[in-house]
Amino acid sequence: MARRKVIRVEVSKRVLWIGAEAYPLQNIARATTMKFKPQRARAVGRFLKSLLVTGLLAVAALAVAQSGEVSGSDQELITQGVTVTATVLVAAFLVRLILALVAKTYYALVIETSGNPLTLLSSVDREEVHQLVREIMRAIEDPAFTGFTKQMVTYNIGSMRDFYNASGPGSVGRMGSDR
Repeated sequence: MARRKVIRVEVSKRVLWIGAEAYPLQNIARATTMKFKPQRARAVGRFLKSLLVTGLLAVAALAVAQSGEVSGSDQELITQGVTVTATVLVAAFLVRLILALVAKTYYALVIETSGNPLTLLSSVDREEVHQLVREIMRAIEDPAFTGFTKQMVTYNIGSMRDFYNASGPGSVGRMGSDR
């Protein structure tokens, strides 16, 4: 789960402040919102694949236990071990699947400067991030704009310094990340 924290977002004296980080407005070329949707279908596929592999391994282990080479008490011990191990693995896979299925969709504020685009903050409220983009662009367009200050709930969705190629047709995507 993503950790949440409240952060101060402010435009003052032609500088965008996000927490303790400052971005001069004249250096911002573009601001946009990106959607991070959980990959639920992939999680279901991983779950089914894990179940299949676990089932095949359990059947193979039980077949070895049922062969004539293993004595009665050892056979029962192997059967119990396989059953417990398979049950624990399936429970772990199920927990992982449930976490992926209930994961929220996040919307990130991404600004482009003269360098690479930066993901600065993320929220579950799409409209709040869109409004923030509009306010930043208003501050860039209108030098007489006095600024704004707001408190936002932001979520740590991994490295907040992921770089995105958000320019050009069909080239939106993560370029460099440690995820």
